[in-house]
Amino acid sequence: MDKTQESVLIGTMLGDGGLRYKGRNCRLHIKHAAWQLPLVQFKHEAFRSFVSMKIREFTQVVKGKRYSFAEFVSRINPDFTIFYNIFYRDGKKIVPKNIETLLTEPLSLAVWFMDDGSAEYAGASFQTHCFSKSEVELLQRCLERNFCLSMTVRRNKGKWILYVPKRNLIRFRSLVEPFMLDRFLYKLIPYSVKNKTNPVETARRVPIISGYDTVRSAR
Repeated sequence: MDKTQESVLIGTMLGDGGLRYKGRNCRLHIKHAAWQLPLVQFKHEAFRSFVSMKIREFTQVVKGKRYSFAEFVSRINPDFTIFYNIFYRDGKKIVPKNIETLLTEPLSLAVWFMDDGSAEYAGASFQTHCFSKSEVELLQRCLERNFCLSMTVRRNKGKWILYVPKRNLIRFRSLVEPFMLDRFLYKLIPYSVKNKTNPVETARRVPIISGYDTVRSAR
């Protein structure tokens, strides 16, 4: 696995991706809502050396409602087993104690945000509901030390999330925006300034409102 694949995998493990044993080793399972197909395609391409399966689009009934999804599963590989042993304990996904040595690349941060990020009224957040408060605090310290991002931990729906305050949104955006797909740029625009009729175009230009800026337009 090369450096780019490792970075994408780390972001995916903090987000929606899953690793599962099949026999003696593991494989990667990527599944997103159908509207997130570009993200599935991005990950499919990133792991092309590990994947022979085409992306599958299908519908599934969840709690009585029918939803559309897109997914793929990689081939079995010992590299995935290594990361399973890092990110899982007793079959449950965790934040590893050594996350500071793993989450070091802006690409990982961007993939994680595309998976689990959300725009907020004045900032943005990572919807880290599947992790405990102590794990979210571990991520908070990691982001402070590795990316100079001051985040806050907030309670949401009885769980804990990471919040990017307005004062740090410009710094956060400069890190992740160069790696994000256009479909997900809307997550970087707070509700207070978002052009709801065309959020992607809003994200791609340099907005003057409230001091928010973008690096994409300079690339």
